[in-house]
Amino acid sequence: MKDTQPKKSLAAIHILFMTSLLCMVGPAFAEKSEFSKAAELIKEKQFIAAFDIFLRLAGAHDHDAQFNTAVLLRKGIGRPSNYPEALKWAWLAELGGNLRAAELSAELIDLIPEEELDKVRNQVKAVLQSRMDAGDSLAILQMANFHLIVLAEPDYKNAYALRSLAAAINIKAAGTLRDEIEPELEPKDLVEAQTLAKKLFTDQTWVLEAPKK
Repeated sequence: MKDTQPKKSLAAIHILFMTSLLCMVGPAFAEKSEFSKAAELIKEKQFIAAFDIFLRLAGAHDHDAQFNTAVLLRKGIGRPSNYPEALKWAWLAELGGNLRAAELSAELIDLIPEEELDKVRNQVKAVLQSRMDAGDSLAILQMANFHLIVLAEPDYKNAYALRSLAAAINIKAAGTLRDEIEPELEPKDLVEAQTLAKKLFTDQTWVLEAPKK
């Protein structure tokens, strides 16, 4: 009877990973091949090797790999359990649009003391800031959502500035997202946010995503 529960847990992880693989969209062919290889390693219960691949892809901003890395770190498979590190990857996956990551993030937040949460928030912000410093336009709305979702209290001023920047360079739906939070700002804060957006626009050359055919 004692051997049954671990086997069930591994089976649950396997199902979760296969579902994630089926829902994966967007990565380049080479990354997809690596992701598929890691998924096969999960099937074969070669968890350490699978984790190594997912972690590498997570560091390259593959949001499905970030989610899988978070799950493995939450469950202690392929690496010892590490809730703060799991939360870092779960938050990055959530900000990148992985729909499953929000539930995992919420679960992990309840397991981590507040002082550790602040450290993780800083780590997530550093990853996004590095991408923005490189002119990665895909990070703009993610950083905006960081200010709304990840921070302990929403920062509407910075979120508005970033969404305004995204709208100016024609990122899809950014204008609508900007307008949604405008009512949250007092006139003084709104003008300051618009000034910040102008600075972000002029101080950086943004690498735009190629239009999809």
